[in-house]
Amino acid sequence: MTPFTVETATLHQRADLALRLLQGMCDDVDVAAAKPLVEDLRNARDYPHMLQLAEAVRRLDPGDSKNRRLLAQALIESGLATVAVDVLQGLSGSLPEAHPERAEVQGLLGRAWKQLFFDAADKSTPAAQTALAAAIDAYREPYQRDEQKTWHGVNLLALVYRARRMGLAMAPDLQLKPLARKLVATLEATPEALRDAWHLPTLAEASLGLGDWDTVESRVHAYVASPDAKAFLVASTLRQFSEVWDLERGDDPRGRSLVALLRSRLLALPAAQIELSSGEVRELQAVEPPGAAQLEAVLGKDGPQTYEWWLTGLKRARSVAAVKRRLGRRVGTGFLIRAGDLGMDPPEELMVLTNFHVVNPAGQSPGIPPGEAQVVFEAAEGSPVFDVKEIVWSAPPDRQDASLLRLQSQVTGIEPMPISAALPDWPPPPAGAARAPRVYVIGHPGGRDLSFSFQDNELLGHEGPPSGKPPVEGVCRVHYRAPTEGGSSGSPVFNDNAWAVIALHHMGGELGMPHLNGEAGSYAANEGISMRCIAEAIRKSRQGIA
Repeated sequence: MTPFTVETATLHQRADLALRLLQGMCDDVDVAAAKPLVEDLRNARDYPHMLQLAEAVRRLDPGDSKNRRLLAQALIESGLATVAVDVLQGLSGSLPEAHPERAEVQGLLGRAWKQLFFDAADKSTPAAQTALAAAIDAYREPYQRDEQKTWHGVNLLALVYRARRMGLAMAPDLQLKPLARKLVATLEATPEALRDAWHLPTLAEASLGLGDWDTVESRVHAYVASPDAKAFLVASTLRQFSEVWDLERGDDPRGRSLVALLRSRLLALPAAQIELSSGEVRELQAVEPPGAAQLEAVLGKDGPQTYEWWLTGLKRARSVAAVKRRLGRRVGTGFLIRAGDLGMDPPEELMVLTNFHVVNPAGQSPGIPPGEAQVVFEAAEGSPVFDVKEIVWSAPPDRQDASLLRLQSQVTGIEPMPISAALPDWPPPPAGAARAPRVYVIGHPGGRDLSFSFQDNELLGHEGPPSGKPPVEGVCRVHYRAPTEGGSSGSPVFNDNAWAVIALHHMGGELGMPHLNGEAGSYAANEGISMRCIAEAIRKSRQGIA
């Protein structure tokens, strides 16, 4: 195994190391070394680590305006937009107009106000419309001072377009198509040497303002279909096209399809996460798929395969269940399986697998007893609800942490999850070979209502064959990156090629979790229990083998 050094460390390891240094005895060199990591974490969309590290830098160097801006961005991405507004307004007021950070701060202030507008359930309220007007003003000021600030200009274009669609008289003096043409001309005239990573996304969005779909698709293709496409850029385009331009509810089917293609591409990238309501999942399953020409125009020659893979993930979401206390709150997640796939009879009966610490015979906290439990398949048509009849098999948290539930009535119209016959190959291929395996989690993060998270996770290791060394016989653990939130307990963990379940998620985001198989060190990791070892435990219990 390659020894751990700063050069071989992952971004997460370097961020953890930098945070420990800044929270202890450190000097100016340590602070300077931590600053670029904040931006790297932003680009990787690792906002929890970004927020922690930016806050630590802020305490030691409060005068660094760029870090304060990045701290505000982490606050926005963490759901704290009003706090970010306070930070950014204070920072903007302290910077002279000529300061290179001021335009960036104003743009991010627009982003914060925009988020407050889109977070409003009712966008016709005075508070929501005040936020929209404030966002337009925040983007307009730096763009009018300098028309080279094209990302401010394109956000101004999009938000004024949205206001006009809502019948609101905001920025009535602005004409949208002339503004879009000016933005396109400015971007096309930018010398190659001055074009940054945002050039193509901004150009694609400006072209959208002209209604030229062929040009929009070709410009999106240039950075979305690239082998080194960045999740941060794809996610930003997706957010703009779906939230601001509202293409999914527009009249043009190419716009609706374009959003679907962006989602499929995003999830295939490292550090990707997509959160959808159960209603959105149902709607997306019913959307007419893009034609082959559009698939290839946006995603390239592998477009049809990428989109089919995404549709398979959406289909799997139908079989994910919220586990709730009867007439109460959500306590965890479960998923539908065929009894025979775990060695149970009758083999065609459909059951739900969840964690022991979610549902257990005695209702041991934080779990609930089966008589108080209901499961709801929120992504299936009609969101059917089932009472739990009994637990047919269970194992406590120090074993497989699993409970297999029989329902009061049989589930129809929802397919059970396929179970993978094996765990992904481990150890990963050597450097320079194919990428290491990844796994995916679909669940209810944070126990939020009507919320699914499709989350990409780097596989960190497992205790399965051929080289696994589980310290507890019969308990094969799987570790993977990307901290999940509470409420994901009982979620299915999928392999990255066929969306087949390899593990039952039972522990998320633990810092200082020891490496598997006796290896030295620790990390922040999620933990699941292999489905194969759960099936083997059930087989032994049925045969009376301890």
